[in-house]
Parts: sequence; structure tokens; C-alpha cells
Amino acid sequence: MNYPERLFYFDNLFGNGQMKVSAGEILQVSELSLVCGAQISLHNQICDEITYAILGSAVFVSGDEKNEVKAGQVHFIKKGCLHKIEASQDENFRFLCIGYNPNYEDDGVRSFYEAVNRKDCFIADDDGTVKTLSELLIREFYNFDEFSSRMINHYVSQIFISLTRILSGKSFVKHNNHGERSASFAIYKMLRYIDREYLQIQRVKEIASALSYSEYYLSHLFKEKMGMTIKEYLTKKKIAYSTELLNTTELTMEQIADQLGFSCPYSFRRAFKKYVGLTPGDYKRNSNFCSPK
Repeated sequence: MNYPERLFYFDNLFGNGQMKVSAGEILQVSELSLVCGAQISLHNQICDEITYAILGSAVFVSGDEKNEVKAGQVHFIKKGCLHKIEASQDENFRFLCIGYNPNYEDDGVRSFYEAVNRKDCFIADDDGTVKTLSELLIREFYNFDEFSSRMINHYVSQIFISLTRILSGKSFVKHNNHGERSASFAIYKMLRYIDREYLQIQRVKEIASALSYSEYYLSHLFKEKMGMTIKEYLTKKKIAYSTELLNTTELTMEQIADQLGFSCPYSFRRAFKKYVGLTPGDYKRNSNFCSPK
């Protein structure tokens, strides 16, 4: 398929019977990024398709419906529906899609379609699991080896189960009971999210929004349980990574500060000295001095 005005695309297309998994027959697994305002023109769906929005937003035409799909959301459309994607005029749209013919004898697939309840399409907020599974799935296609077919089979099956949970209201996103057990789980979710996304996070409210908690609750809980603020933990993660960049790259202080999301090189330098005890320049010079020739 030709994707006009694309930043990049990684397309994996399969013929009949070429990529079979327990959940059905995979016809396409692709990762694409469209520039602002670019379109995938109106076409007739030749198979069922699940799309995960990674970055940006786009308007999806799905049969008779027209809806905005934002980063962190999942879109589903059935075979035979008219379909079109138009990236936002303000930002690029990056997404991953899986086109397939379902195997209704598979328990996970059958449960998913029961949860879909005869809808031709839907949009759902991900709870983080579809994102993780989608990233693992596309990685297998980027680095295909003798184990990839089995891994792909497992990831696709887990995506169907995760979506069934989301559609059935069994997602792990929202927790109204803030008892000791749910508080511990909230900490676990925060740590996992920060450890995975710290390079992109700039504000605490981004974490609260992604995990569907209040910023006030997360901030007080984290301080109570971890003995430091979320911002301090996030900054420590970034500074630890910056030492790797200083040791292994020739990036400038300005480039590292920008990559880590600091407002300016001075803010990065001040944070680095606070947690490491040296300025970035002194640290790099000492590291070079101590490195074997």
C-alpha cells in the first residue's frame, strides 16, 4: 500500500496462509508515521484491523462514523467497512496497525468479539497493556529470528485478551478503593511507567493523566511510600541516563539537556551537580581521565 506524505513506514504484508497464529491469520502488521494533514485515502477494509495510536492524533472515518483518535487509544474496525485516516493539521500521527482474519474458535478471540457486541468499530482508552504488547510485537518483526513466530503468536493473543478486559470494564486503570493494596499497586504502576517513559515525561500531571489517578493523590502517596517526590525520582532517572550519554557519546550539554527534557542547559547542569556532585563537564573530564587508553 502506498502511504503519501509519510515520515516513515515499516510494512509487513502477508499472503493467504503465510502468517497464521492461534488468534487467526495475520495479513498486515505495520508501523507508520504520517505528517500533519496527511491521509490514508478512503478504502474498503479487506480484513478486521486493530490500530494503536502511538503519538499525535487523527480523524478516523469508520463506516458511517467519524471520530478523533488520540495517542494512547485503540481503534478497531471490521472487514467490509469504509475506512480513512487523516492526520491532525497540528502534529504528526504515528500508529501501529494489525490486520487479520479472526479465528473464532480461539477462546481469546471469541471473548473479544463477544465484548465488541456486534459493533463495526470502536475507540477505547488503553490501560498501558496494549501499548506494551504492541511495542513487543513490532519489535519481533524488526528483528525477526527463529523464535519470532512463537513470540508473535503469544503477543497477538495477549492483545485480544487485554482489549477484552478493557471493553468488559476489567481494565487495571482505575482504582476507586485507595486501601493499602491499591496504594501499593499505584506505586508499582507509577514506577513501571516512569522507568519506561522517563525520557518523555516533563510534568507530574502527565503521569497522573496516563495512569488515571489524581495528581494530588499520586504526589502524596509517592512521597509517603518512597521518601522522595515524583519529580526527584524522575530527575534521578534522567541524571543516571545522562551519565551514560556523557560516557558513551559526544553529545553536547545542550543536546543532552534537550534530549532529557530539561528547560535549558543551566537547569540540567544544576540538577546534575546536585545528584552527582560534579558539573557535567567535570564528570566527563574525570571519566575520560580514568578511562583506559
